[in-house]
Amino acid sequence: MAKTFVITLPDDLEQALTTEAERLNKSPEEIMLQVLSEQLTNPSRLGGIQQAEADPLLQLIGSLSVDVPDLAENHDYYIGQALHRELKGAE
Repeated sequence: MAKTFVITLPDDLEQALTTEAERLNKSPEEIMLQVLSEQLTNPSRLGGIQQAEADPLLQLIGSLSVDVPDLAENHDYYIGQALHRELKGAE
């Protein structure tokens, strides 16, 4: 059974929706249903995975070679140590 939802869109989002609907010669409702359907039926596009895919730093993965075998697991520790040394040296 279909449900009806009433939502309030910010002006910029409403404008983007209207523009896309006109570009595709579809109604704004059709565009919203399409976007929701794509997002909600493709779990890999939800949550952190989607954010990770948009992360520009992902291009750097594997591009550095270091002699610290546990850098990925303990990067916070190493960053903290470096900051500590830097701040200690500034005194």
